[in-house]
Amino acid sequence: MAAILDELVERTGSIPLGWAGSTLQMNYLNFGDALSPVMVALVSGKPVHRLPTQSNAPRMAAVGTIGHGFSGGDVWFWGTGCSNWRNPSRPEPEREAFVPPPGSRFHVNATRGPVSEALLNGGGRGSGVYGDPVWLLPRFHAPPVAKKWKLGCILHLSELADRELEAHPREELLRYQIPAEFRDDVHLITTVTPISIDGLRDKIDEIRACERIVSTSLHGMVIAESYGIPCLYFSPATVGTGAGDLDLGADSTVDLRIIDLYRGLGRERLRAYLQPRGAPTDWAALMAAIDANWTPVDLPDADALVEALPVTPSPLAAPAGGTIWDHPIIRGLTLQHDVTQLRRDEKRRAAAG
Repeated sequence: MAAILDELVERTGSIPLGWAGSTLQMNYLNFGDALSPVMVALVSGKPVHRLPTQSNAPRMAAVGTIGHGFSGGDVWFWGTGCSNWRNPSRPEPEREAFVPPPGSRFHVNATRGPVSEALLNGGGRGSGVYGDPVWLLPRFHAPPVAKKWKLGCILHLSELADRELEAHPREELLRYQIPAEFRDDVHLITTVTPISIDGLRDKIDEIRACERIVSTSLHGMVIAESYGIPCLYFSPATVGTGAGDLDLGADSTVDLRIIDLYRGLGRERLRAYLQPRGAPTDWAALMAAIDANWTPVDLPDADALVEALPVTPSPLAAPAGGTIWDHPIIRGLTLQHDVTQLRRDEKRRAAAG
């Protein structure tokens, strides 16, 4: 079936991709979501254009917890995550369990982990190829970087008071307060990123400039682990403080995205730093806990993830005298869209058959 997508890309010269991109009402990118077209372009060697997640046109899905948002036509999933709810943003009493929607043909080439694989396959087994495409980023971007901070603390969007480029935690989240003696050592990082390729590159290097990472952001963990930066998941535990084990099979309080990611890496338990959101953090103890408890992950077979790409892979190389970020295909990516216009275009395509 992937031949259909290859033929379409050969004919149009571009890969159709659905992703959680920025709209005209947004003045920022969400870092992890915005890496979806970047990773597809880097590994495929092809330009990428955006299609709605709900469409009858053939299209791909890649980075992000977005699988539950797709319906209609043929969809090829590559390293994608999926919620167990069809409508996870609704209040809990209104949520509906996710099942692959009727009239959709899901081709699950690879997923972030086994949880997403089972969901997108309607409970059935899949290819067994796991991994977030962002794991592949060091193949394309790994220049030396000077360390500026002893600890980078990456916040999830839901923990932010605003969408400014500087991280401003919600006032009630006392665990993000930094005493004066740690202000040169502990750096709060937001996934809010300028709408540009340079902004994405700089965010990656901002994370890489930290000696250690603690994160509630999934892609904060992915970047740290893939570049070998000592890190721990910053668990919002309500009981206990300090390093502890999270059961990735039985503990329903653990973020499903984190469960999916690390179970895809073969782990059944995850060492994390437990810290109530409403209590101040002992930053020295947290850094010591990372040093004592982090062990490098065994990353998935990167070649298997590349080969699972639904189109023929042809990874990009940096142009002469430049970096991968200077490549015309990467520079040519559109990162912000008029979503209303995308939907209008989809209706025209559907009307035209």
